Amino acid sequence: MKLYNLTLLLLVSCFLFSCGNDATEDETNNPKVDSLNVKTTVVSGEVKIIEPIKDEKIVVLESNGITLTEVKSKKTLEAAIKLNTKQFSEGKNHLSFSVTGVQNYTVSYLANNYALTQFSSDIIDVEFLYGNNVFLAFLTDKNNIGIKTNKGSVLKNAVLGADAESLFDMNHPHLFYHLPQADTHEAILDFYLVNTSVSKNGNKVKVMINDTEFILNKWAAYKISGLKDIENTVRIQLIDEKGNLIEGPFNDSGDRKFNFVNTKTHFKERQSIGRKFVQIFHLQFCIFFH
Repeated sequence: MKLYNLTLLLLVSCFLFSCGNDATEDETNNPKVDSLNVKTTVVSGEVKIIEPIKDEKIVVLESNGITLTEVKSKKTLEAAIKLNTKQFSEGKNHLSFSVTGVQNYTVSYLANNYALTQFSSDIIDVEFLYGNNVFLAFLTDKNNIGIKTNKGSVLKNAVLGADAESLFDMNHPHLFYHLPQADTHEAILDFYLVNTSVSKNGNKVKVMINDTEFILNKWAAYKISGLKDIENTVRIQLIDEKGNLIEGPFNDSGDRKFNFVNTKTHFKERQSIGRKFVQIFHLQFCIFFH
């Protein structure tokens, strides 16, 4: 009887062991895709930020009544941001940064060159999805203008998924859209350049504000004035010296709409022009009937 029981126990154990091996092999061949079992690849590459030349000249461009005026920022040559987080996963992620050389700053987080979030803390929570997650984190000053130094930004592409492939070339020239955002009190044009500079004889940034075109050969922020409507559109493109669009997923922002939320401030200039027009019309009216 003891021999029979021992034999039966061995048969049951072999059966269970065999079933366990089959289940493990099936899971190996067909892994579940979730936040706990997703292959993560952080695309590497040499990212260069070519700092704009600091000078005293203020660029002013005017066309069709719209004016772009360069906004000078305080010198922040020592400003630097570093990403401490090394691992990423699908879902919620905690990103930890170290910031040095600057005060009164904000960390601006741009996801896939569209969704902009700003943080006053060096530790932020963001959401990553399956596939390519390109993010640019850069420092902005107290006026919300991007700090354009070679250490003032972090660019990464977290590729999540066993079958996902990188669609972003870290070594290619890229243009990122920053300002203006959807609602604004004052229209400021700002953008971020990676792996390229802009110049009179080199690459440039083409700007379309409503139906008016500007060509920028200086990397800076610009105040937009002279707009007549509350609702407006802006589009920026990175072009070469011949005016051709440089290929890249973000080098054409598409139309971005923005609205003035403080119409009294925005239309102060228009009201002044309107009053002058009424005065001139009244003077001509009086002369005509005199």
